[in-house]
Amino acid sequence: MQQWRIPSDLADDALLVISELITNAVVHALPPASLCLSRQGGRAACAVRIEVTDAGPALLRHHGGSPRQPEESGRGSAIVAALSACSGTTTYQSGTTRWAEIQ
Repeated sequence: MQQWRIPSDLADDALLVISELITNAVVHALPPASLCLSRQGGRAACAVRIEVTDAGPALLRHHGGSPRQPEESGRGSAIVAALSACSGTTTYQSGTTRWAEIQ
């Protein structure tokens, strides 16, 4: 993002969105997960598109140990929506892409 001359506050928002989308793919989906970043709108634009693609929903798994408290999870979608100009999900036969555009 530095090479694209993305302002640091925008880059910080993008990194948080990346973290949320990757975490969602690791916790709730089948591997592999891949990340794709692109700059939107040409050289003068300060917009970043973030895409995380996985192999589709995983079966419910029990992760030993104590169950998570409600305040420890479940806010990722709200964080992505709050920080992005637009976001969404595209479902394919072979998986799912969750995307967000940060401006």
